[in-house]
Amino acid sequence: MLSAIRSSLAPRQAVNMAARSFSTTPSASDFARMQLLGRLVADPEVRTTRSGKEYVRYTLATNDPAGPPGEDGERGPDTSSFHSIFGFGEQAVQRLTAIPKGTLMQVEADFRIQRNPGEDGSPASSSYLVQHRSCHVVLKPKGEREGQ
Repeated sequence: MLSAIRSSLAPRQAVNMAARSFSTTPSASDFARMQLLGRLVADPEVRTTRSGKEYVRYTLATNDPAGPPGEDGERGPDTSSFHSIFGFGEQAVQRLTAIPKGTLMQVEADFRIQRNPGEDGSPASSSYLVQHRSCHVVLKPKGEREGQ
């Protein structure tokens, strides 16, 4: 009896395997997302789009640990990266403007590269859009913590 069940499932497995083969067309589930853990460099700024809608722009600083040791056996110094993030929507503006500079935050954001053609023979440029998806306050700055 079990062999009959196994043999009836075999054609379905073959169909599923064929459906999962590699495809070069984009899928609706393709996305570029990043998670950042860093400190808020300055208070978030509220700006307005051309259509009159408010959005917020903020910058998060993250630490980049030194890479592998060089030929001399020494590691280079740690560096920092600064990420400009944009938050759209009324809730994002209200929530993010209440978070002070120096706050340690975990941010999830969508990442997109937009290629801009060069004008008058100048080389093409790329702009990077990091759009806020969600954030969590991990640690408030020392002066903002309760009980201090």
